[in-house]
Amino acid sequence: MQQIRIARNPEAPLLDGRNFACEWMEDCQMNRWLLKARLADAALAYGVASHRLETRPMERSEQPVAA
Repeated sequence: MQQIRIARNPEAPLLDGRNFACEWMEDCQMNRWLLKARLADAALAYGVASHRLETRPMERSEQPVAA
């Protein structure tokens, strides 16, 4: 399983306080669709090279999560 996020290039300025970068989330079809749409909005606002999609392997916890 993987995680996905949008990262902003540090050189890209923030216009009107709009930040399209986000935290890591599960890489599923719905999240990928959502982030691709958000990335397209970022490209319109800041330019094509301002933001990018990143993926990484999902970190597994050794400890069970209490419900």
